[in-house]
This record gives sequence, structure tokens and C-alpha cells, in this order.
Amino acid sequence: MRSLFNRAIQTRLHIASGERSWLHDARLASREIFNDTIPLKQQGHTRTEIQREVDRDDFLRNNKCAVVGKALQTWDSYQSLKEWWESQDDPDGSKPTLPSTDKSGAYPLVMAHTEGYRLTVDDDTNRVRFRISPKPYKKVKGHLSGEPDAMDELRDALASDEVDVGQAELLYCDGVYYLHVTVTREFDVPEPDTADTVVGVDINERNVALTALDRQTMRTKGTLVLDYGRVKQERQRYHTITTRCQEHGKTSIHHQLGDKEERFTEWVLHCLSRTVVEFAEQFSNPVIVFEDMSGIRDEIKYGTYMNRRLHKLPFHKFERFVSYKATWREIPTDTVDAYYNSKTCSCCGERGYRQGRRFRCTNEECDVVQDHADRNASVNIAWRETAKLNGNESNYRTHKTQPQVRLVRLSGSGRVSRPTSSRSLADQGVLSHS
Repeated sequence: MRSLFNRAIQTRLHIASGERSWLHDARLASREIFNDTIPLKQQGHTRTEIQREVDRDDFLRNNKCAVVGKALQTWDSYQSLKEWWESQDDPDGSKPTLPSTDKSGAYPLVMAHTEGYRLTVDDDTNRVRFRISPKPYKKVKGHLSGEPDAMDELRDALASDEVDVGQAELLYCDGVYYLHVTVTREFDVPEPDTADTVVGVDINERNVALTALDRQTMRTKGTLVLDYGRVKQERQRYHTITTRCQEHGKTSIHHQLGDKEERFTEWVLHCLSRTVVEFAEQFSNPVIVFEDMSGIRDEIKYGTYMNRRLHKLPFHKFERFVSYKATWREIPTDTVDAYYNSKTCSCCGERGYRQGRRFRCTNEECDVVQDHADRNASVNIAWRETAKLNGNESNYRTHKTQPQVRLVRLSGSGRVSRPTSSRSLADQGVLSHS
């Protein structure tokens, strides 16, 4: 299956010439163009009319077109969310608000390659050099830095005729400028039914459990449980703080905390999703399989506290992050039935029960005890995908003896320059079956 796919490569700017103030002014102008675009779109103006209305002499026209395009994408997302909210009988949360950025809000400078910015590889130093045009006839130059794998990927994209280097966004955080470069390439992703290894992924509010099964023998090739309970703790902490801020009318602090929570959650999800893909990469012809969570939240009705906890869990976002990273590595993904995966014995298929984090089968002939109930669920997900691909919905099943689970926590102390390596996390969980 061939398809086009986009990927954003995150890099840091090291400025050698030009004024940093030009970049600052361009970001302010981008925010003003964004805030002018939304009302005009609301009034029914076309994209051409909007671009004419927001034109300004101190801003590159190609950059203006790119910023207007990003603003219109934000408008479309708002419209979709608003229509979904209005279609709900009992919507959770307040009505979506019109997109805008306040006076202190950051907005990226969006640029097209070779027009608003240009990247080249220095043959002598192998550095990726940049040239940014924040204003007409003004150039800011220097080189980029980033994770070694990301920089190698960017160099390959600049040298390849099969990869297109597209728009980039200039962002600013804590005194540092960053450039997020979008590259597009065509992938040949195999179909799931060609897989030799099935990697089941079970995600709940604390753990991500992975198990790789050999499709032919049903033996476990590797297993890993990732603890991301810190996300739940941080979400609860931010919820408590923001509730108190709202009660005292401190809306500005509320927005700042909301941004911090979102950035922290995204960082964790990116680290976890990279780990899942790198774990799967270590096995021959893998397919990554998730539970089909569509509609499951509508069927779960608890109290206000539990509903807030469950409905805010980033299940769909995590699956999306894994899927696009897997596609970039030409690994297929799939979904299977989500019901009772954590309560079903992965060996005999009987309904069992949990004792803390352990799973115990109630079938006396089986009497399987798993050292981690979430890992048992991931085995079930992998088995159901195998049965689905082989056209066989019965004949349980996997081996009673599973490798001991190794629990890995994503951690960092204070402000760190580099997060825990996802490759090292993935390596920790690969245990050969004995």
C-alpha cells in the first residue's frame, strides 16, 4: 500500500548573522495576520480576499500566504469540533471557543522552503545551514542542531529526489528559537496480513503494555510494560490548580497552566510512541495492533470524577502518534475488538480476574497466573489479530509460560537537555522466550 506521509523534524537554530529582533517582529506579525484572518473567514471572505486584506509591506508575501493557510486550517478544525459538540445530547465540557491568540500568545512564523526559508548541507562540516527571510530583504543565517537521527533524516531529505522538504514553522521557547521542518515522502507500507510478528498494544490510564507474538508458533518474542502514570498525576495536579484559578478569576494563569499540561503530555506521548515503534522494529515483519476504542467512551458512564479521568486520557492521540511513526518506518498498524481483553485468559480464553496487577485464570485445568494483567491484555490483542489475519476465531491459544515482565518508567529529574532514550527503553523490554 503506497501513500504520501508528512513528518515534522524538530531542530534548534544557531544564529550566525542577522538580527534576532527580525524573527521576533515576524512572529508578532504572524499573530496579527492570524487574528485578522479568523474574523474575515467568519464573515464569509474567500482565501484570496483574506490574503489581499491582510497584506502588509513589512512581511514577506509568501510567508503571509502560509500563515493564512495555517489560520484557515485552525478555523476548519474549530468548525469540525463545534459541529461535533452541537451534535451531542449531553456534551462533556463547554462549547468550543473561536480560535484566537492573545497579546502574549506565541504564534509560529510559517514559511515555504526556498521562498521563506532555505536549507542546505555544508559539504565540509556536514552541518545543515539555514537562511530565513523574516522580512523583505532581511536574512537570518546559521546552522541547525537536533537529535542525531533527526538530523540524518533531514540531510537525507535534502539530498533525495523522493522526499519533499515543505513548510517550516519558526517557534520560540525559553530564549531559544526552533525550526520544525515538514518533510513528505511516499511509503510502501505492507498489508497487516503479510506480518510474521504481531505486536499487541494495551493502553490504560497508567501503563502501556506490549507483547510481540510469533504469528506461526504463538510464542512470545518480547514483552515490555511502560509506566506513564506521571501523566495522570500531572493532569490531576493541573486540574486542581486550574479549578482554583478559575474560582478566583485568574484566567491568564489558567491558560498558561493549560499550555504546560498539554506540552508535558505531548512530550510523554512522543517518547512512548517512539518506544513502541522501536520495540516493534526489532522483530521480523511486524504489525502493531491496538484495541478499537471507537464508541467505548459513550458506553462508559461513571460519576463526574471518573468520567473526567477517562475522557481526558489521550488514547486516540497516542494511537495516532504511533501510527504515523510506524508508517514512516513502513510498519503497518491495525485494530481489534476491545472488549474483555484484560479479563480474558490469554491461554484458554476463560474469564478470569485481577489480583492487584496480577491476572488469575478461573479455569482449574488452565490455572494460569500472569505477573501483569495489562501484559495479559496485550497478549490477547496480539492473539485476536492473529486469529483475524488467519481467519480463525477459536483454538486458544498462547503458551502458559511468559517471560517475566520488565516495567520501565519514563523519568527525568528537573529540566533535562535530553529525555530518556526511547531506543534504550525499547531495548530493555526484549526478552527471549524460555
